[in-house]
Amino acid sequence: MISRLSGVLLSRRPNQYVVDVGGLGYEVLVPTAVDRMLVDKQPGDALELFTMYYLQLDPTKAVPVLIGFVNELQKEFFGQLLTVPRLGPKIALTIFSVPMSEVAQAIEQGNATFLKQLPGVGTQKAKDLIATLQGKVAKYALMKDQPSASAGVAADASEAMEDASLALTQLGHTRAEAERMLMDAMREAGQPQSAAELLRIVYRRQNR
Repeated sequence: MISRLSGVLLSRRPNQYVVDVGGLGYEVLVPTAVDRMLVDKQPGDALELFTMYYLQLDPTKAVPVLIGFVNELQKEFFGQLLTVPRLGPKIALTIFSVPMSEVAQAIEQGNATFLKQLPGVGTQKAKDLIATLQGKVAKYALMKDQPSASAGVAADASEAMEDASLALTQLGHTRAEAERMLMDAMREAGQPQSAAELLRIVYRRQNR
């Protein structure tokens, strides 16, 4: 399975890139929100994409497809979308026409009005997204979509979020309570350096 491509951009069309890796050209589907983040990339530029593989079932055959993201967090979030009942890769791709953080925030806030306006979603799938993922995607809501050069920063912030959430649940808070407290803390902290920093902000806010 191909989980990452690092090579040279050969060509690009809206939502579709060809990347040369060691003399082989890989065709990659790129969600619209990701495509916008890579707007400055031109043929001949170095390019790294984190990829997810799936088989697109046509009436007579199965077509292998690679989907590309600029960092692991986007790839993780796409995988979360695929856990929603009756929501396959095609619809998940259309959902990614808006930034990951906006979709995740709408899910966490239970904002079905926003979600049902996304391409391919509608009322029932908006309810399914909230029912399946609410309380599980707060860290994605807090990560501003950013170029791959900043992927390490996003990963560090995500790890801090996970560690702080674990600490809060061990102290007796529910997962949902921990996520809400950390979302408030992240809004104040921006990009935290550690779980300890996040926890200090959480308890400072509680003592106000």
